[in-house]
Amino acid sequence: MNTNVKIVPIISVVIIVLILIMIFGPYYTLKETEMAVITRFGQIIKGVETGGLHFKVPIIDKVNYLPKQILEWEGEARQFPTYDKRMILIYTSVKWKIKDPMLFFTSVSDEYNAKARLDDILDAASRKVISQYSFEEIVRDTNRIKQLNKETITLLKEIGLTEEELNSYPSIKVGRTKMMDEMKKDVDEKVSTMGIEVTAFFIKKVNYIEDNLKSVYESMIAERKKIAQSYRSQGERYRQEKLGEMDQRAKEILAFAKEEAKSITGEADAEATRIYSEAYNRDASTREFYQFIKKMEVYKKTSENTSLVISTDSQFYDMLKKY
Repeated sequence: MNTNVKIVPIISVVIIVLILIMIFGPYYTLKETEMAVITRFGQIIKGVETGGLHFKVPIIDKVNYLPKQILEWEGEARQFPTYDKRMILIYTSVKWKIKDPMLFFTSVSDEYNAKARLDDILDAASRKVISQYSFEEIVRDTNRIKQLNKETITLLKEIGLTEEELNSYPSIKVGRTKMMDEMKKDVDEKVSTMGIEVTAFFIKKVNYIEDNLKSVYESMIAERKKIAQSYRSQGERYRQEKLGEMDQRAKEILAFAKEEAKSITGEADAEATRIYSEAYNRDASTREFYQFIKKMEVYKKTSENTSLVISTDSQFYDMLKKY
């Protein structure tokens, strides 16, 4: 009887242990987008990066899941001074991933803490790099003004820009893209001790603070107007050249047409004269009738209000007295 009493608690404990083992299980599953760090009583045992079914010590081992895919962090707009003492707002964005899960877990433990650390690191890197360059270096990658063709530069000079003004645009030696690479390099050095790898660093947007926007917009508008005026002047010059060419061509065509018309008219008159000659030179009567017609045509050309005085020795009198 005593033996049975002792066995019952043992069986109960075994059953409880089995139930706990079934509840917590000796296995866990990782998705392809996950990695894990296994801890035992708070101590890191190992890191697991392969998806699938894995085993652990039930109850005492804890699985800490971490994201495996590339993550994105977008910082808040921050105000920085440039090298030329302009206050600007910078909007940055970073793509990052966990490179070493065990080092990551030891340093920051989870994604939330990692973003908080990234925020400070990115702020420091951005401030350090931006303070070394002028505003033009941050917003431009090329010397756009200096790359205008010679004809456009000539037009800009014609509308009032001087050589000094054209050369006053700051020359870009680094540019925005190389600055982002420099920021990324600085960030990489700091996050490498956290088990993090930064895959990309972007300056998404650069803007003046609100107090300076009006003067900046006015300056930009004035610059664009000058360039637009140069293109309008170029277009007007081209239009005038084409109109001149069209007018000259029209005069050439008209002159050629007049010459050709004179030639055709001359040929027609000659042909008409030949036909008249053949018709009226058949005999004496036709010749006399032809002469009469020609004289009548001359008479017809006299003005209606003109009085014609015919002397007895005129050809008109000789011709009319026969009728």
